[in-house]
Amino acid sequence: MGHVITVGQLRQNPTAMIQDVKDGETYTLTDRGRPVADITPHRPTAWRSASDVEEMLHRLGPDPALAADLARLREESELVDPWADRT
Repeated sequence: MGHVITVGQLRQNPTAMIQDVKDGETYTLTDRGRPVADITPHRPTAWRSASDVEEMLHRLGPDPALAADLARLREESELVDPWADRT
């Protein structure tokens, strides 16, 4: 959990909070005791094209654990039509 800082505290000394955020800390900004914002370090988004993602997934190959989980779930689950007449 991060730190909590009030609007008044932020006004008085933003430098310490900004340095903490640069160092990876997070803050919740409150106004009259109510949280109004989360202040977190900026993390740039690394966008990939669909073809790049497809290539990465292809290189990774199938996930045997996921396949096993899906097979187990299919065996354990019985699909039932809730509107079907069961008489």
